[in-house]
Amino acid sequence: MDRQKLEERLIDDICNYIKYLESEPFGYHITLHQTESALGMYFHHFLRYNQHSCQICNEIKRSNQAWGHCASRQGKVAAAASNHAILGTCYAGVTEYVFPLYKISGKQCGFLCFSGYTADPANSVERACAAARRFRLSKEKLTRAAESLSRDIPAFETLSAQAIPLQHMFMLLFHFLNPKQIDTNAVDSPEAIYLNMLSNINRSFRDPDFSLKILADKMNLNYSYISHIFSKYCECSFPQHLRSLRIETAKKYLEYTDDAISLISSTCGFNDSNYFSHIFFEETGLTPTQWRRRYGTESSIRNP
Repeated sequence: MDRQKLEERLIDDICNYIKYLESEPFGYHITLHQTESALGMYFHHFLRYNQHSCQICNEIKRSNQAWGHCASRQGKVAAAASNHAILGTCYAGVTEYVFPLYKISGKQCGFLCFSGYTADPANSVERACAAARRFRLSKEKLTRAAESLSRDIPAFETLSAQAIPLQHMFMLLFHFLNPKQIDTNAVDSPEAIYLNMLSNINRSFRDPDFSLKILADKMNLNYSYISHIFSKYCECSFPQHLRSLRIETAKKYLEYTDDAISLISSTCGFNDSNYFSHIFFEETGLTPTQWRRRYGTESSIRNP
């Protein structure tokens, strides 16, 4: 089995294991954060796990300012869980376990959350009300959402035994996606350089100014040389590969999130949302809105 098929099989195994943990009798709410760089072009497979699904988080999402505040705090959460799993309560009153994700080298590459609990119901309601005042959200809806949080917080020993296999699977996936670790015996071979190019592209394609010239400079290689290598191993041109990667990623954002199309456009490396819509139609035969309506999940269709 070649490396790409192994990566895809491992991704399927991870997604199936998460579905297993989300089903009865466990019923966990699992999310994945700050893994975009490590997962690269495969990140879109996990977009459905990039946002909390509990009721209070769905209410918070109604405010772009509140949702942005959640995103801005992820760095602090990652730092707090950099050495071990933690149990904490967010500013909106949701208690969650946070498990760090690592590369084999020990470098942290994001974190997993098991969410939807309350360690102190009164405190959760108080925090939810404060969030409602701060971000001009419905106090009644946030209060009801806080009251719906589960008080049945799983024991750490039990949850840890279920989360550790997930941590290990992600560690293995990060390893597969890092050609520098895989090809240490032939780092100067054309094949290794091409894999390294793909790894760099996967980390950088969201930058609208990214180009083959920038890639050559990042890798300290001659532009003509890496252009030749890319043409040798890839069936399409660099601009087409980059465009296809951006469009494939945009499809998943449209399917699994309710992010505005303008935000998806900029997130996927397009400076102009109108140009993005034009390219998207060229590639798919559908506008972004039509794609979302046809293939999106129920929650994604709220923001056409």
